[in-house]
Amino acid sequence: MRISEQVLLCILRQGGCVRSFWRRSARLAGTPAPVVPDGLVLETPGERGDTPLSHVDFAVVAKSLVCSDEWSQVAGRTEFGGAVWRMAPDTDAPVQGKGERDEQ
Repeated sequence: MRISEQVLLCILRQGGCVRSFWRRSARLAGTPAPVVPDGLVLETPGERGDTPLSHVDFAVVAKSLVCSDEWSQVAGRTEFGGAVWRMAPDTDAPVQGKGERDEQ
């Protein structure tokens, strides 16, 4: 189920974040992380649990986000990793109905 861009941006402005995660063969350790992660979740401040996001949900708000943290770890034959995405500092302007920033 899709989550609207306005709802996602509202949660992110309130301090929420998107966490992405992936896994791949340990033979690829040390190379750039996959462009498309295996999964994405939205963490909402003050709420228990995470909300799964689709790649489309993430793509819609990705232009407003910056990667604030990345990690990876090899366990056996698998490398696991992920990133934390937060609202970019320059995207605090209110968003209008069509996703355009309201320049005041």
